[in-house]
Amino acid sequence: MRLKTYIVNTMAEAIPMIKQDLGEDALILNTKKIKTGGFLGLFKKNKLEVTAAVDPGAAKKRQQVEELEAQAPTSSTVKQDASTDLINELKNIKQFMVHQIKQENLPEDLQVVKERLTQQEVAVDVQEKLIEKLMTRDDSALETSATSEDTWQIAREKLVGMIEENQTQLTTKDPRIICFIGPTGVGKTTTIAKIAASHTLNDDKKVGLITADTYRIAAVEQLKTYGGILNIPVQVIESSADLTKAIDEFEDCDIILIDTAGRNYQQTEYVEELKNLLPAGSDVQVYLVLSLTSKYQDMKKIIDNFQTISTNELLLTKKDETGSSGAILNLICHYDIPIRYIANGQNVPDDLLALTPELVADFVMGEENHA
Repeated sequence: MRLKTYIVNTMAEAIPMIKQDLGEDALILNTKKIKTGGFLGLFKKNKLEVTAAVDPGAAKKRQQVEELEAQAPTSSTVKQDASTDLINELKNIKQFMVHQIKQENLPEDLQVVKERLTQQEVAVDVQEKLIEKLMTRDDSALETSATSEDTWQIAREKLVGMIEENQTQLTTKDPRIICFIGPTGVGKTTTIAKIAASHTLNDDKKVGLITADTYRIAAVEQLKTYGGILNIPVQVIESSADLTKAIDEFEDCDIILIDTAGRNYQQTEYVEELKNLLPAGSDVQVYLVLSLTSKYQDMKKIIDNFQTISTNELLLTKKDETGSSGAILNLICHYDIPIRYIANGQNVPDDLLALTPELVADFVMGEENHA
């Protein structure tokens, strides 16, 4: 790997120099502003330091491919060999970049981005994907990345694009019957109240509330209190038959929201108990509610334990109680389960945000203008 550093006025000035010295296969590894010259520390000029690198073997292989194609341009075998060589070369470049990332041998600007991702508890594999995108960005992007601020903005833009690529789309735009499940203390009842209030006050829809949380008297009373304030009917059920009956009685409702008991769903017997509550073959949508204050490894275990129940969406709560947002990005990249809402406070119905790629990028990169 050959490295060379250039001191120039602009990136546009550096590009032809790099191509001339290192060839078309060169990669730009780092750009940063510096000051040069001057007298006694005064009158220094702003310059741009650009570090580029190239694998000497890459140009040779590319030349061999071109020579072979020139000798036999109609040969399918030669074209196939050329394609294979180019693919292998791309793999080598990618392996080099991954090695750089893992060894933290990154350009200064990208190291700052990586440190932010680590602070936000973004999974290592997700970090590597974003850094790769930044290290292989095109010349037009590089020309605007002469400062750390520009690199930061480009990182946010690439992150938005990565979220859009990985985000699972909602399967149902306006589900009618929703059952909320999840561990203890994640805020299911309060979140249900927010959604109920939003549909009632903002959408002028008729809402029915059902609770199966008979383990806690306070939970039933809490939901009844919300129902009374919003003038929404509430029914308490204890079995699958009760649930079917309650749904039938709420036939004239536009939305039916079902609360369930918070249990230790890392234990499979409780998952089976919940599975038996839901009517077989029903059109009930299941939202798994997770708290962002939980460790990501615990979230993964809970999700995995719910494999026997079809989880239609994830709903994330308590964003306001943690400074880490990496779990949101990890869930988007690791699971094919849509996320519709993020709850970020106790206020009903205000503290409920619709998840968008831009919102997640703001949370992760620290520009929480939506909070």
